Amino acid sequence: MPKENDAYRNNFNLERFIREHFASLCAMAYKLVGDQDTAQDIAQEVIIKFWENQKHDQPPESIENYLYIMIRNESLNYLRTLSREQKRHEKAYQESEHTEEAWDKIVESEANQLLLEAIKSLPPQSRRIMELAYDGKSLKETAELLEISVNTVKAIKSKALQKLRDFFSQENL
Repeated sequence: MPKENDAYRNNFNLERFIREHFASLCAMAYKLVGDQDTAQDIAQEVIIKFWENQKHDQPPESIENYLYIMIRNESLNYLRTLSREQKRHEKAYQESEHTEEAWDKIVESEANQLLLEAIKSLPPQSRRIMELAYDGKSLKETAELLEISVNTVKAIKSKALQKLRDFFSQENL
């Protein structure tokens, strides 16, 4: 029976201890962290740690001081952890942006390489017109460089584009 009485007394003492200190610990934690749910969680953790690790025969004023130090430290630890998490998330987001940019450049480079390879497979005059178009030359500039009419450039370019479409549809790209 003595063990059952000790357990009952400990539970009764713990309930009384919680009633006496929980609200003030929550208020202190709330002042530091600014969130009611988090403050309650921190207060619960402090009470559990205190109850499991301390002798309960200390004078009440030293217990309160000790609890306030614990609540302050736990709250500050929470804020530090939160800050580290936010920094880690920001860094991961920035790294993912850089990765996406690099990936986009790789894809663009590969697509350009495929296009240039496809252009090389065209007949010589079509290839030359498409290379000039790829370099940003207008129809008029291309016609002047090749010494042919603009209409001829349009016709050859149109046929070349159709051959490129066929090439890429056959490649299933």
